[in-house]
Amino acid sequence: MLIGDIEINPTKIICLGLNYKDHIEETRPGQALPTEPVLFTKSLNCLIQNKEPIVYPKMLYENRKYNRVDYEVELAFIIKDKCKNVSIEDAYDHILGYTIFNDVTARKMQIKDYASNKPWFRSKSLDTFGPIGPKIVDTNTISDPHNLKIELKLNGEIKQSSNTKNLLFNVPEILHYICKFFTMEPGDIIATGTPSGISPIKPGDLIEATIEKIGTLSNPVILEGE
Repeated sequence: MLIGDIEINPTKIICLGLNYKDHIEETRPGQALPTEPVLFTKSLNCLIQNKEPIVYPKMLYENRKYNRVDYEVELAFIIKDKCKNVSIEDAYDHILGYTIFNDVTARKMQIKDYASNKPWFRSKSLDTFGPIGPKIVDTNTISDPHNLKIELKLNGEIKQSSNTKNLLFNVPEILHYICKFFTMEPGDIIATGTPSGISPIKPGDLIEATIEKIGTLSNPVILEGE
């Protein structure tokens, strides 16, 4: 897929859950902070570009059991080359650049799956539930990804506002940890987690996710079939 003017062909999307303290407090009050990164995957069918619509599935919209879908603005980074067992010191050598990722989530489905000890996978991987963009900014332009303002607006109203300095696990730590388990390929996407401020979306909404030095990822929400 094309992100800005850079073509990537990811083989996987690996995401972090619970990587901002305030998000843990709003979703799981009283839970201890993780001692290592919490990982999950999203499937490639979820990826869409800047300005493409997020499609709200009718099966969720018409079912009170599942009819909540949320946005989650996240800093993401793109892998530059095939790598495994990357040290913290060498992590930046394997990063192509940074972009914005919206980890759209079927929240009621996720909560029900979590409560019954099922994986988060289906709630995270519905079609169009992974907007990414609007461009990839290289590591020369963003030498330190840990002091960037991160924000999300829903229909012009600020809903999420934080800074990447609040990440519990930073970018080198994340890549080092992931590469213990998985060989990363060029174009693979790693999303670093979302701060507090999640809330539901509905068809007709406009979501604008912004990260300092990267830009704004903008996506309308439409109902499936319309």
